[in-house]
Amino acid sequence: MQYIGLTGSLSSGKLGGLVGSRGRSGSQLRARIVPRQALTASSSEARAITAGLPALWRLLTPAEHQSWAELAQDVPVRDALGQSVTLSGYALYIACARRLITIGIIEPLRAAPPRPSIPPIYGFEATPIYNAPGASSALEDIQLTTANPLPLDFTPVLRASAALSPTRFNIRASNLRVIQAGVMWPSEPYGVLALWQAVYGTYPPGGTITFELSLVDPISGLVGAGVRAATSYSYTPTPAPTPGTVTVEVEGVTIAEIPDTYIQVEGITVAN
Repeated sequence: MQYIGLTGSLSSGKLGGLVGSRGRSGSQLRARIVPRQALTASSSEARAITAGLPALWRLLTPAEHQSWAELAQDVPVRDALGQSVTLSGYALYIACARRLITIGIIEPLRAAPPRPSIPPIYGFEATPIYNAPGASSALEDIQLTTANPLPLDFTPVLRASAALSPTRFNIRASNLRVIQAGVMWPSEPYGVLALWQAVYGTYPPGGTITFELSLVDPISGLVGAGVRAATSYSYTPTPAPTPGTVTVEVEGVTIAEIPDTYIQVEGITVAN
């Protein structure tokens, strides 16, 4: 949330939980947001490479700069409001280079390559998979499918939201995090619950997860139109076993009694 003109004492900089800056509308004051996402070694490396992209842009020749400006005119993008926006050559170069880093390609871009023809994705669906009937209720996987196999000459990038309330419909791009990139799907349906858990942790007993799938050209870094699929799931967690007293006997003689204990073998309670 942004507040304008509340104070003149903080024209720029940080003060406690507030950040002040100057813009076209005058002094601005907004809440300071501290990222909660923990950095892994790979994400730290990716951010370090991303930070060096402006320097790589400055190494390009004027002709290479112009090639990106011309490509930007040919590939307008959609902003958060769905309006068509034409990027500058610099902005398009940075966006393409960042996508290549996301899929594991760190070779610097030079002149803008020809615009690729990225095919659309049809029939993207997400389906929750539960355990076999008669067993305790549990969510075993979430499977993704498309109407046609994904093309091999483009790289899929899969993003997902957290498990949100089913009544929440406005899922922004900022609500999605990459759960897999640079890996071709081995087959369909494709189980992704383990990938989701690696990013978000344990899933709650119910919720709605939104997935977004897009294809990135591994040569230019340009991306095709992303498609989304949402799935709602709900299950009843198995109650924890009631602890009892385990009696240890040797040749019929009780040598120990262990209270408040139960014994499990491969996740199944065999004694309590």
